[in-house]
Amino acid sequence: MRKLMFESQRGAIDIGAILMMGIGMVFLAVGFIMFPICTTATNTLLAYTYTPNAAGCTAATFTGFTAIVGITPLLVLVGYLSAAVFSMYLGVKMMKGGAGGTKLDLGTMLMLGIALIFIAIGLIILPVTLDGVCSVIHGGGQGINAAYVGLPAILGVTPLLVLISFISAAVITGFFGLRRLGGA
Repeated sequence: MRKLMFESQRGAIDIGAILMMGIGMVFLAVGFIMFPICTTATNTLLAYTYTPNAAGCTAATFTGFTAIVGITPLLVLVGYLSAAVFSMYLGVKMMKGGAGGTKLDLGTMLMLGIALIFIAIGLIILPVTLDGVCSVIHGGGQGINAAYVGLPAILGVTPLLVLISFISAAVITGFFGLRRLGGA
C-alpha cells in the first residue's frame, strides 16, 4: 500500500516558485488598486494652479509636464501588469526546473517594497515641488530677478525631472528586486 501511495509523487514542491507566483498576484492586485489612486493624483496635478498668483502659474507653465503626468497612469498600470507577468513567468520557469533557486533575503523584499511606494511618494511630493517652483517664479509678485540668468528655464523643467526621477527609481528598484528574487 505504501508503495502505491508514493509512486504517483513526482518531485518536491518548490517554495520559491510558489513565492514568485504569489508575488505576481500581489503585483496584479496592487496595480489595480493603485490605478484609480494614480489617476486621481494626476488629475489633481493637471488641474494645478498656484493660488497666490492669480495671473496663472499652472501645470501647463512647466516644460513637458502635462504630457508626462498624462501618461503616468498608463505607465503605472503597464508597469504593475508587466511585473505580475514577469513574476508569474519566473515562478512557472522555476517550477519546471529551468531557473535557479530564489534568494529570499530582506534586501530583496525591501527593494520590491520600495519600488511599490516610489510612485506614491513621487505623486505626494510633486505638488510641494510645484508650489515651491511657482513661489520662486512668482517672486512675491515681482517675478524672477533678471540677475538670475537661466533660472526660469531650469525651473520650468524641474517638476518634470522630479516626476521622471521617481518613476525611474520605481522601475529600477522593482527590476532588480525581481531579478534578485528570481535568481537570475
